[in-house]
Amino acid sequence: MTGLTEELFEQLRAAFVAEASTVVRFRYFAQIAEIEGSLEAARLFTELAESAACVAHGHLDILQTVTDPATDRPIDDTELNLADAVSSEMEAATAVYPALGREAQAEGLADLTSWFETLTALKQAHLVKLTAAREVLLGGAPAAAVQDKSTSEG
Repeated sequence: MTGLTEELFEQLRAAFVAEASTVVRFRYFAQIAEIEGSLEAARLFTELAESAACVAHGHLDILQTVTDPATDRPIDDTELNLADAVSSEMEAATAVYPALGREAQAEGLADLTSWFETLTALKQAHLVKLTAAREVLLGGAPAAAVQDKSTSEG
């Protein structure tokens, strides 16, 4: 389904981002409700999160005919998708979270600085896993090497 106008694409991208955010928020709300013993509310939030995930996937099905709404790169086969994921995790690991950590440190927010340092390390671990998976897909390291790396890394 190509032929989306730029305006419609941007509106659909915003709707996708909103739905994806709703999924995470509702799952978080479900955890809080469960901790508080509100099991019916937890079940409802979980159910609504799954529904929002379906909506987000539907939006992505449409958007992917144009480009990945998060990276503006094509969504294609697994090889290309792994390369895209490597690129976005690289940016998060080397630019986004380190910059946030420096800013938090400059503002004297030690706990927040530590959080961003943890996220930097997590994104670096994701990068290792994604890179290894891509190498396996391209005929490189055996799958066992990827599993060994992924179980020892965050």
